[in-house]
Amino acid sequence: MAPWALLLLAIAKPAFAQQYGLDSRAAIGPYLNNIMPPAEGDFPFPQMLSATGAFSDPATLTPAPGLIPYTVNSPLWSDGAVKTRWIAVPNDGPPYAASEQIGFAPTGEWTFPNGTVFVKHFELTVNEMTGERRRIETRLLVRDGTGEVYGVTYRWQPGNTSDAQLVAPPGLDEDITITGANGATRVQTWHYPSHGECQVCHNTPAKYVLGVKTHQINKDFTYPSTGRTDNQLRTFLHLGMLNPAPSESEIPTFLKSVAVTDQTATVQHRMRSWIDANCSQCHRPGGFGGGYDARLGTPLPDQNLINNVVFFRDLASSDLYQRDNSLGEEKMPPIAKNVVDENAMANLRQWIASPFEILSVNLYQDASHLIVRFNSHVDPTSAVVPANYTLDQGLVVSAAALGPDPNTVILTVPSLNQSQTYVLTVSDVTDTAPSANTIWPQSQKSFAAQFEQLPTTARLANISTRLQVGTGDEVLIAGFIMRGTSPKRVLVRAVGPSLGAYGIANPLADPILELHDSAGALIASNDSWSDNYNRQEISDTGIAPSSQKEAVILATLPSSTAGTAYTAVVRGVDNGIGTAVVDVYDLDRTDSSKLLNISTRGLVQTGDNVLIAGTIISGPAPQKVLIRAIGPSLAIPARLEDPALELRNANGGLVASNDNWRTDQEADILATQLQPSNDLESAILATLPANAGYTAVVRGARGFTGIAVVEVYALAP
Repeated sequence: MAPWALLLLAIAKPAFAQQYGLDSRAAIGPYLNNIMPPAEGDFPFPQMLSATGAFSDPATLTPAPGLIPYTVNSPLWSDGAVKTRWIAVPNDGPPYAASEQIGFAPTGEWTFPNGTVFVKHFELTVNEMTGERRRIETRLLVRDGTGEVYGVTYRWQPGNTSDAQLVAPPGLDEDITITGANGATRVQTWHYPSHGECQVCHNTPAKYVLGVKTHQINKDFTYPSTGRTDNQLRTFLHLGMLNPAPSESEIPTFLKSVAVTDQTATVQHRMRSWIDANCSQCHRPGGFGGGYDARLGTPLPDQNLINNVVFFRDLASSDLYQRDNSLGEEKMPPIAKNVVDENAMANLRQWIASPFEILSVNLYQDASHLIVRFNSHVDPTSAVVPANYTLDQGLVVSAAALGPDPNTVILTVPSLNQSQTYVLTVSDVTDTAPSANTIWPQSQKSFAAQFEQLPTTARLANISTRLQVGTGDEVLIAGFIMRGTSPKRVLVRAVGPSLGAYGIANPLADPILELHDSAGALIASNDSWSDNYNRQEISDTGIAPSSQKEAVILATLPSSTAGTAYTAVVRGVDNGIGTAVVDVYDLDRTDSSKLLNISTRGLVQTGDNVLIAGTIISGPAPQKVLIRAIGPSLAIPARLEDPALELRNANGGLVASNDNWRTDQEADILATQLQPSNDLESAILATLPANAGYTAVVRGARGFTGIAVVEVYALAP
């Protein structure tokens, strides 16, 4: 055949043109060639693993002929153990009768011939610095002559890699010393279950076998004996193990679970897969757990997870989290758990935090289009599916398209009555995070059918302060006030390491940021901004810090017509010192609530170590501001006795300066009713052009040093 013809054939090959993982399966009798009892109690269990017939060489874990290795997409949590699995489906070679095949189902449980044996081997990493593992146990689950199962556990003695011994009732516990990644040691208790405990999970409602089903086996696997990688369903199909046999072309359409550590999958899919693997044996219709349906094949709206055992942004009320994150009496699962699955709990916290949400819904261009604004960039694939959006009052969303901004979607709807209230419900839309956040199921946003109202007045879009951060009372403390009728979405940053790129000496190497309410209660804290659950939302603002060590809090904070005060505190990790900047950004597009002022306290020294506050004026008109430098009236030791104030534009040009506030603009400052209480304190009243940045600098007059406060107030025109 001509080379070009071979090339055409290669191009025309179907998706599964590669070799199968295994060419054939060896014959094997039921119960591992009748060594294991057909039912518990028929005759004694073998006392040693080597006597079970599961391995031709237990020392090398070489499986007996007829055992097929496999793995699962979402493993059951077993206190951090690494597991290896095999299945022995009894057969005497091809052609295979139905009694020699697995009862296949695209969803739900498979059924297995009596005499099928599942083998699972456990190893524990005992030195996280070197990766050293210790063999712990090997379990056999046997499908008995009645169609039920029994389990047996064989324990590997420490240092013994040649054979394992049967664990007798009631099981046993062993304390195992683990060397952590930092060299420190800890003790982990490992529980070896007796055969009676196996049936707690391998129970009747779950049809006894847990991991071997379509969505768990639908996964590529590299077979040790051939070195070939193949989809396990495809290999099982080729080996004649499945009845009725699906076609290879169907395999990509089957449901597929994912590991909780799979960063390519959405947070929601990862968590639902983990819940299926760890909870569905009991939590299912007719199951021993009840309360909700943990099975992945059940549509999420029908699982009774949402607003039952997991609540949006409410860890305290989310029983699923509270119990799975516990080792106390309330822990789940109730047996064989002595270590919390930290990866899963981090994922569950992320899912419950669910930072992807709707910010606003408005008319767009005409009454038949809506612009939906999300708090983060939308995934182009999921965002344009009309079925992901529903309107109340029987109105149908006929089309969805990406909007003018990366966080917007345009919906085509029947003509709406302007100013009438509607409710938009959104599900299954994701953001663009590497491990995407899915909007909370059935998220609803009530809105009046109105066009978006852009700000009509100027506003403080950003307020910031730069200061030398010390320890104790000499940390950076910034207060700000918000006034208005609705909550305000703000981003607060603590910047340190990246300041060195701007020529600032001695930047704070690792800032910690705290946010407190007006009563002093801690609202949120952060050390590294990328540790936030809403890190993608932070990144999508375009103002995420350039250093991972810098800190961010992005939150929607209550406001009030009387003004609501908040305080940001910046410290150094391990009492580190250096220059830092705290920023507060107004992320809202409307002016129903505004940032009124920032008030920053810190140590004023000499040279570059002075107190610097900045603001950005945004909007269609100039903004009137009052800037104050307070020192003598502070009731604290080491206060700055005579502050001097400068106001500079974005180019560093001097706009105004003041030493004692009564010397300039006295009458106008008095009219604001915000005048300083001490004549030595400074103030500047100015009307500043919009869409520009400004800087206020506080120094000590005549070389004074001490703690001072700089304040920037936004005033009505």
